[in-house]
Amino acid sequence: MSETTTIQVTKQTRDELKKIGSMGDDYNAVIEKLIRAYKDHEHKSRIDRIAVEARKHFEENRDEYVNIDDL
Repeated sequence: MSETTTIQVTKQTRDELKKIGSMGDDYNAVIEKLIRAYKDHEHKSRIDRIAVEARKHFEENRDEYVNIDDL
């Protein structure tokens, strides 16, 4: 098993962590679940930003593109 450490959280935070966890989860599992959710959210946000930039680029440079039906 990995080395463990102790972190201090308020009782309110502890109670919120309990709500997030599933039956049998320890706090480490709950925190890992939160980290995965955060990373997933960040990844989706990054993709959204890229899509917005791509649309902006296309709109600003529309005349440089050829419609596939015109080929």
